[in-house]
Amino acid sequence: MNTHAAQIASSPRHRPLLLAMTLSAAAVLSACGGGGSGGTEVIPPPPVNAAELAVLVKPIANPVPSGSLQTMATVKLSNIGKGVAGTTDFNITADAVLQDLKVVNCKSDNAASACPATGSRMTVSNLQPGASLTFDLVGMVKLGTSSTVNVAASASTSNGGHMSSSSQSVGFKAYSVDVAVQATGPSTSVPPGGAFAYVLTVSNKGPDASTDARLGIDLLSNPAASAPTLGTITCSASGGALCPTELKVGVMELPSLPKDGTLVFTLPYRFAPGVTQGLLFNTSVRASADTDNRNDSVLIMTP
Repeated sequence: MNTHAAQIASSPRHRPLLLAMTLSAAAVLSACGGGGSGGTEVIPPPPVNAAELAVLVKPIANPVPSGSLQTMATVKLSNIGKGVAGTTDFNITADAVLQDLKVVNCKSDNAASACPATGSRMTVSNLQPGASLTFDLVGMVKLGTSSTVNVAASASTSNGGHMSSSSQSVGFKAYSVDVAVQATGPSTSVPPGGAFAYVLTVSNKGPDASTDARLGIDLLSNPAASAPTLGTITCSASGGALCPTELKVGVMELPSLPKDGTLVFTLPYRFAPGVTQGLLFNTSVRASADTDNRNDSVLIMTP
C-alpha cells in the first residue's frame, strides 16, 4: 500500500466508504462463483431408494455348432438397487447369422416381479429390489459360419439411480466342419475260407475341428454260420486326429478330428474253411455343423 492509500485508509471519515466497497466486492464474487470454487456445479446424489439395473448374458456353450437349433444363452435382468424399477425397457439383440432368434422360458425369483410377454423387446413392470428375471435365448447359427457371434442385452428404467441403465455384449465362437468317409473292400467275390479287409478313411476338410463325430460300421450280411469272422480292428491317426479308445463294429465316438485330420480304420475278416458269402457293408460318419452330407456314407456290395 502506498503512502497516499495508507492515509486514506487511516482517515476516520473514509472508513464507512471503504467498508461499503469491501462488502460490494464480496457480493460480486459470491454471485460469480468466486472464492476459489471455479464455478463447479454441485451434482446431487442419486435417490437413496433408487432402482439399479444389472444385465448378465451367459452363453450355454463355447464354441457352438452352426446349423443346429438350440439354446444359445441365458440372459438375466436384475434390480440390485433399493427401489422398485417401475417400468423397464429390456432389449435383446444378436448378429444376423444367429437365425430364428427367440426369447423363451422366463423365470422370476420374486413373486412380486412378474415375467413380461417374451420377445426381443420387452417391457418389465415393477421389478422389485433384489429380484431377477432369467430368459433363455434360442436360435440357430447359419450353417457354414466359422466366426464369433455376438449377443447383447440392454435395460433402462426412468426411476433409477446412477445405474438406471445397464448393458452387456458377449461373443461366442460358431464352428463348421466337413467330415467325410471313404471305404474300400474286396473288389471281387471272396473265395471259400479266404481273408479280406475293409479300410475306412475318415477326414475333415474344416474349416474347424470336429469334437463329436461318430463313425457307424455295419456288416449287413445275414448272421449265420457262413458269416466271416472279424479280427482285431486297428486305427491310425494323422494331422492331430485322435483314434477312439474302443475300436468296435457299431458306433464309435471320434474324440478329435481337426481340420485336415485323418483316421484310417482297418477291419480284417476271414471266412471259415470252405465257406464264402456275398457281402453288404455300410459305414457312415455324422458330426455337428457338417456342411456337406453327400460324402458321409458308403455302401459296398461284394458278390
